[in-house]
Amino acid sequence: MFAYQVLLVCKFLSVMGFAGGATAAFLTKEVSERKRAVHHVASPCLLAVWLAGYALLILRGWPLFELWIIGSLALSLSANVALGYCAARGRRDLAAFAGVVAPVAVTVGLMVFKPTWAQVSP
Repeated sequence: MFAYQVLLVCKFLSVMGFAGGATAAFLTKEVSERKRAVHHVASPCLLAVWLAGYALLILRGWPLFELWIIGSLALSLSANVALGYCAARGRRDLAAFAGVVAPVAVTVGLMVFKPTWAQVSP
């Protein structure tokens, strides 16, 4: 039980790191600072989120290919790709920010409600 709680805290801190890196990528003025925020903060934190999540799966005995897990992996990856694209192209507008935040928000929803394939298939 203690290991599970430690992993949850690590995952939460990693999510906050990703959010901080993503925010910094949109708020900083210099292109090099934006790229550093993405590649040295947000992306490594996303990797830490995935690793902590995988460890939580193992501890709980959940199957890896459940709907909420696959959806969360795909959406968080798309958020990170969109973040990298925005940093590389200098996009800092509201639409670009929404393109990064929306997949993250849906990922959080998937993690909270944990929909399974059995719930969505007839």
